[in-house]
Amino acid sequence: MCKTAKSLKLFEQVSERIHNKDLYFVPPFPGSIAKLIGPKSPFFKHGDLVAMIAYRDGKPVGRIAAIENRSHNQYYKDRVGFFGFFDFIDDEKVARALFTAAEKELTQRGLTSIRGPYNPTVNDECGLLVEGFDSSPFIMMPYNPAYYINIYQSLNLSGVRDLYAYYMATSVEIPAKVTRVIERFKRTGRITVRNIDMTRLQEELKIIQELYNATLNRNWGFTPLSFEDLAFAANDLKAFVHPDLVLIAEKDGQPVGFSMFLPNINELMWRVKKSSRWVRVLKFLWHLKRNPPKEARLAVLGVKPEFQSSGVAPVFYYETLSRGRERFMGGEASWIEESNTPMIRTLELFGAQKYKNYRVFEKSL
Repeated sequence: MCKTAKSLKLFEQVSERIHNKDLYFVPPFPGSIAKLIGPKSPFFKHGDLVAMIAYRDGKPVGRIAAIENRSHNQYYKDRVGFFGFFDFIDDEKVARALFTAAEKELTQRGLTSIRGPYNPTVNDECGLLVEGFDSSPFIMMPYNPAYYINIYQSLNLSGVRDLYAYYMATSVEIPAKVTRVIERFKRTGRITVRNIDMTRLQEELKIIQELYNATLNRNWGFTPLSFEDLAFAANDLKAFVHPDLVLIAEKDGQPVGFSMFLPNINELMWRVKKSSRWVRVLKFLWHLKRNPPKEARLAVLGVKPEFQSSGVAPVFYYETLSRGRERFMGGEASWIEESNTPMIRTLELFGAQKYKNYRVFEKSL
């Protein structure tokens, strides 16, 4: 169990130590995971997490976190436990020892199933990469070596939901017919799209919280996002997110949707990967100012259900994706739930192609 600051730091470093030779592994920013699961994280106001490290011959060879998310269980009236931050060398015995320890912890808490990987919730990194190993992960998206798939199967974990990632290059032309229809509706539909106002950040975050919970509650496994959780995440993101990449759609002055592009700062992490951990910070900041990312991730996009059939959705999708195309050479939309047919059709209409697949697994306890 990781309790001390030293243990949390080691828990963060385990994945870097065992996968450091992998081309597509992105080392965490110093303190990122330790902050996320540290004692000051707002997660612990509605959940609990037990972090464990496996050792062999005195060296760390894997890690896992057993997670109880009380917000989820209260929302769905169930007894689901979760696992996350699950990394291990290519050895089934190591993975099984870790997973068995997590199962035991959750069983003792009276939970009846285990689901994951969630790091630590559905609102954070989640899913196991099962297709698309030939390209690196975008910001706040997970990566794992291909051998994880067989080991998950050996643990009797069953896939319960697939999450897609789509890629769109700016060189792909939007069909002229689509552009004409959207532009005509923009002129007559009383719809405006504006940037987030950073001078009124607290008020804007309250709007985003309300829109997030109203627009994404149909997603499988959704749990309402508290304002404290949102503010905690925004405190880190505001250092590199541009206001004109966080958009709010309004109809007749009423907020009806929002979206957020995140510059793919993983590009910068790859450039500084071979540096020591704190030299990495200095080089990262230099690159962020002098040579910013050329790609971005569309991390969130939602329109209130009552406005999705009124024409707001396609206009907002168009405006969001068009702005992203103006700023970057390409980017990823992720993750998209496999059952989200309207969003999938819209992305494909704009020329995006599915190129990665992540999977959530579950097992009865």
